[in-house]
Amino acid sequence: MVIIETSRLIIRALTREEAEAIVADDRVAKSWTPDYPTPGDIAVATLALAGGVAFATAAMPWGLFAIVEKASDRSIGGIGFKNTPNDHGEVEIGYGICRSSQGRGVATEAVAALCDFAHQRVRIVLAETDRENVASQRVLEKCGFQSTEATEQIIRWRNDSVENGI
Repeated sequence: MVIIETSRLIIRALTREEAEAIVADDRVAKSWTPDYPTPGDIAVATLALAGGVAFATAAMPWGLFAIVEKASDRSIGGIGFKNTPNDHGEVEIGYGICRSSQGRGVATEAVAALCDFAHQRVRIVLAETDRENVASQRVLEKCGFQSTEATEQIIRWRNDSVENGI
């Protein structure tokens, strides 16, 4: 199983069984915060079960991860790769944290860790945010992302390992 560890978090590969429990809202014997899974977690788990996003494995780490807070040993969000790296050495990430865990730097810590993990294998990490999601934009800025394009709805971001001295 792929595990990325930080000082406060364990970011571990999401399993098919966990995705099924998320979609079914099966909370029995789950170590989840009360507001996890979020609608975003449910949508991503549904997509993964349909084959639209991969489950991360040691052989193919470009998939989905659960974010677990060490102090409580509870799942508080999700993060992962939207696809495998393209021919340009780029891979896109997505993430979400349940509301009760927001505002404590958890998303920034998780995104930074996933970027460090990705930059061991690719040169560029991409992301996008809704234009109104200022908190997520701040997370990306703190993690060294630069905005590259904006539409009325979204802002696209890029984190280049060369620009960050990696």
